[in-house]
Amino acid sequence: MIGNINHVNIRETIPVDVERNTILNIFTNSVTNYTHGFHKYPAKFIPNIPRWAIDKYLGTKKGKLVLDPFCGSGTTLVEGLLAGHNVIGIDIDPLSAMIVKVKTTPVDISQLEIICHWIAAEIEKQGREGTFKPACTNINHWFTADAINKLSLIRTLIGEIPERFEHSRQNNDISDLLLICFSSIIRRVSNADNESQKTYVSHTKVKEPEETISLFLEQLNFFKERIAEFSVRVDPKLSRQIICSSSAEGLKTKLGEIIIDLVVTSPPYIKAIDYIYNQMVELFWIGDLFDMQTQTKQNAKKEYYIGTKHLPKRKYAEYTPFRATLGISKLDEKLQEVYEKDRKNGHKHAYIAFKYFTDMEKHFAELASYLDPNTHYVVVVGDCSVSGVPFETAEFLIDIAERNDFRITNEWGYQIKNRYMRFDRKGRGGIIAIDWVLDFIKE
Repeated sequence: MIGNINHVNIRETIPVDVERNTILNIFTNSVTNYTHGFHKYPAKFIPNIPRWAIDKYLGTKKGKLVLDPFCGSGTTLVEGLLAGHNVIGIDIDPLSAMIVKVKTTPVDISQLEIICHWIAAEIEKQGREGTFKPACTNINHWFTADAINKLSLIRTLIGEIPERFEHSRQNNDISDLLLICFSSIIRRVSNADNESQKTYVSHTKVKEPEETISLFLEQLNFFKERIAEFSVRVDPKLSRQIICSSSAEGLKTKLGEIIIDLVVTSPPYIKAIDYIYNQMVELFWIGDLFDMQTQTKQNAKKEYYIGTKHLPKRKYAEYTPFRATLGISKLDEKLQEVYEKDRKNGHKHAYIAFKYFTDMEKHFAELASYLDPNTHYVVVVGDCSVSGVPFETAEFLIDIAERNDFRITNEWGYQIKNRYMRFDRKGRGGIIAIDWVLDFIKE
């Protein structure tokens, strides 16, 4: 970011007007209120940001339409519904889409209680065993025999809900909620390290997995309490649409001619978090719902994620940053520096960064062609480094957005705290300290 930086401490509520180039240190205890805390998810932004954007641009109005084209775990959509607006979320990741669907869908609390009581009773039955078997061939590497048996039982019981309580939208919504509740405990009851972005079993710091049944029942009580609060607070007439697809590509096909009143999102970073790898043990147990139950199937989907570093060599074999340029001199120079400086991975890493900005340009162009003039688009993104070369991602996205009919109206940041899966990338990206809030308007 360019300009003098002004650091400001605030509690909970971000002022409607934030001075340009300010970095906020936000003290908040409300990042997991309502359904926000349903499922661990890496690189989430805090609810305070979309709440600020909604307050600033929609004010006391109700029933407007908020879009998040990279909706992740649904923070923007939950805040949009709580503020009384209709919401649409798009994300390429199917587990993310299911988490968002659950977090934004009110349920019949009395029916939820009946089904939860039945599951708890079935779990306690002597001799009750599960029939669900993960497709993973080395499942015993990831879980103890005790965890496998108990997870199988829980997944089997959830699968029996439609038959036991009849097929209905109400019961299907409850089944999905229970599946996400189930998914939310899997990492903790596995042998995999809880604090790493990568899913692996440490042999130097051996983990003691948490007990499966007691943790599931505890988490189930948490889910019931929070979804009850959310269901009472949110107007059931509000619409919510969750689309599992790539960002904003083909918006007119997906959405038709509806008017979007506000867009708020946090797109992926360059060399983005490998969400599939991060969710691997969860996908062993619920990936069959998305045809992603094995590592082979999971790996096949990775190259389609924006910012992914999982690309076959054929994709970048002909690329050089001297022939293929983005037309932003500083950015093109950075790509050339990565290409030349990193003798081992520079070719691939330069292409990853090039493809990231190319994909983001397509995104801005598609969104600009869809939005009405004067619609605000709030983007939250962090700077990073590639092969030790710092990339001012926020600055470059401003350049790209402004040549695609957006105008930057403000830019400020906030300090990132309480990271889930904090890790040392050993100079290959680093821990991102500041998220930049870029406030665009469609011209």
